[in-house]
This record gives sequence, structure tokens and C-alpha cells, in this order.
Amino acid sequence: MRIPEETIAEIRERADLVTIIGDYVRLKKAGSNFTGLCPFHNERSPSFNVNPARRMYKCFGCGASGDVFRFVMQLEGRPFPEVARELAERTGVELPVLDEAEERAYQQRRAETERLVAIMDDATGFFIAQLGQHPHGHLAREAIAGRGVTPESAAHFRLGYAPSGWSGLAEYLHHRGHDLRAAEALGLIGKRRADTQRGPARSDGAASYYDRFRHRLMFPITDVHGRVIAFSGRELPPPPDAPKDDRPSAKYINSPEGPLYTKGEVLYGLFEGRVETRRQGWLIICEGNFDLVALHQAGFQNSVAPMGTAFTEAHAKLVRRYAERVVLLFDGDGAGKKATRTVGEMLLDQGVAAQVVTLPKGEDPDTFLRSAGATALDERIKAAPPLIQSLIEDAAAQGGGDPSRSAVAI
Repeated sequence: MRIPEETIAEIRERADLVTIIGDYVRLKKAGSNFTGLCPFHNERSPSFNVNPARRMYKCFGCGASGDVFRFVMQLEGRPFPEVARELAERTGVELPVLDEAEERAYQQRRAETERLVAIMDDATGFFIAQLGQHPHGHLAREAIAGRGVTPESAAHFRLGYAPSGWSGLAEYLHHRGHDLRAAEALGLIGKRRADTQRGPARSDGAASYYDRFRHRLMFPITDVHGRVIAFSGRELPPPPDAPKDDRPSAKYINSPEGPLYTKGEVLYGLFEGRVETRRQGWLIICEGNFDLVALHQAGFQNSVAPMGTAFTEAHAKLVRRYAERVVLLFDGDGAGKKATRTVGEMLLDQGVAAQVVTLPKGEDPDTFLRSAGATALDERIKAAPPLIQSLIEDAAAQGGGDPSRSAVAI
């Protein structure tokens, strides 16, 4: 879609540059301009300047500059047409309809996406409320506190509790007027068999559905725009009044892929850490939900984690949009070393440099931070060797000093 220059100029004129940039950067008024720490490189003294009159920004440290379109495109790695349409809607500028059929299709897709996102938002609010209100919510709160996660971090990541009953969420969404078939497509609820339904069989009522997440600590997963598109539910100790069940329980249950969520294209924590990642210019990649939350809480906001799946080429391309260098911070066991090699090679294929932090045996980022602290981890990150060097050293260790065996291991 080609947007006329006069429309682009009108969007630029109407856009409140200070407000939009202020969503990402803490700005302070300095005369007729505003200053702050640049989101595109790491700095201690603010050199980022926003000029509302000229509707331009410029960093006198790294040279980044441009208008509102350039800022959003550069910070979020999104194409111009997508950013222009979003800013047009935000500023009330009507884009020309060049193809009526294409416009209708777009509006239908947008309305459907907004309907699905509203369901996920209500589910998120429900889980957050249950964390504090449900009689078994204390088990989730204890799990959070036991990992050293502060209430502020829990609120920042919107952690919640999926109640232990069978239909609390389904009934809540039904009460809120949502289409439960859409909630089923999102993986929030499942369809009951006809012989287990309470009362008359209905295709649209809560009695026809059961909650997919039950008695779990809930981690909402957001896309790069901050919209909740999936959940990851961690197992909790059984409630005191629960009947004994010897069946093994999955440690994590994650949302299935659906209309909003493709797991191989989402990195947990990227939205929350996107500004810090732009500022630092590099990323930490870890594995677990608690690892990710612990890293952000300890000051490493430029950290992400793939969600319940192996690292993919799409993940590597997404990383490349935000950083040119990555530090791999996986568990020190055999699986972690294997993941280090696989992920590192994918990143190198995309032109992203990779370094490797090796943690003590039996440690993961969460436990290491709690035992050794952020300073100790920062020292390991600064000393992290490049991927190739790390693979050679690991192969040498496996080969016991035998060059021929080390070569085979590599």
C-alpha cells in the first residue's frame, strides 16, 4: 500500500512525538526540548534530544535521528506500512482506500484480532485476581516468593493463578460476554464430552467447557506489541484438600498454537526488555520462565527466552531485528550444552555474534543469581568467550586432552 506524501505529512504533524517517545524513554524537559537516555545505545549521561517543534529526535552520542516513523520503525524493527497505519489510527488520520476489497479484508482481520486480544486480556486479569483472592492462591504466591521474585516483578510480568476448579475461567469469560468457541481456539478452555456436561447440552454456554489451565502459576506471554497472546502455566504443590493423585503432572503446560500465537516466533520477555535491548545493543538468551523473570529483576532487562519449544530460524531472525550480539545463558548440563551449540549456529547464520556463559554444574540463571548475585553473573558475561572458542574448549574437556577425540567432538 502506497501512502500519499501529504497523508504522511499529516500524520507526522498530528503525532505527539514527546508522548510516543515517552512510552519508551524517560524524558525530561530541557528548555523547549526534551532529553533522555538514548534507547539505541548504552549511555550513562543523556544525549538523546527530542525537538517537538521540528518533530524530530537526535542522539548526539550515536547519531540516531529521524521523525516519529523512523523512531518506531528503528526501535521495534517494523516495516513502514505497518507503523504508518498504526500511527494514522492513533492520530485520527484517515488513510486513503486504494483497494476496497483489501481494506475490507484488513478491517475484518483487525476486528477479529481485537476480539481475540480482548479475551486474552480478560483471562490475564482473571488470573491476576485469583492470585490474591482464591483460597489456593497462596500456593502460587509462595512459589513466587520462594524464587525470590518481588511483588513488583510479579506485577510487571502480570503473574497470576489459574484456580484449581474445572470451569472458573470458562464461567468468567462467559459472564463477560465472550464467544467461548474463540476462547477454545485460543487454547484457554476445552470442549467437554457430552456425557460430562452439567445440565442441558449447549454449544455456547460455560457448562460445555472446562478450563485448560487448572491450579497453576500463570505466566502471560506477550508479542512485540505488548499484547497477551499465550500463557505458560507452571505446576504447583497440590492443595491441602485435594484427593491423592499419583499420576505425573507436566511441569509446564503452554498454550497451543492458534490464531494469535506461533510458538516458534515468540520470545518471552522481548516486549518487556525491548528498550533496554536497543540501548545495550545485545541480548541474553536463557531457557526458563523463572530464569527470565530473575534476570530482568536483577537488572538484565535485555534477556529473552523461547517458549516451550526449540529455538527456531524465526527466533534467530527476530533476534537480528533487535541485536547484533547475543550471550547464551543456558543450564550447564548436557541438554544446555547441546542447546548452546544449536542456537549459536542459527544465530551465526543470521549474522549475529554469539558468546557463551558457562554456569557451575547444577546451576541455572535463577539459582545462580540467588546464590552468587548479579555482580558475579555480570563478571561471567563480560568474560564470556565467543561460541567457537567455547565449543573448542568444551570438546577438549570431553576429549580428555586427546586432540583426535576433541576434533571428533567438535
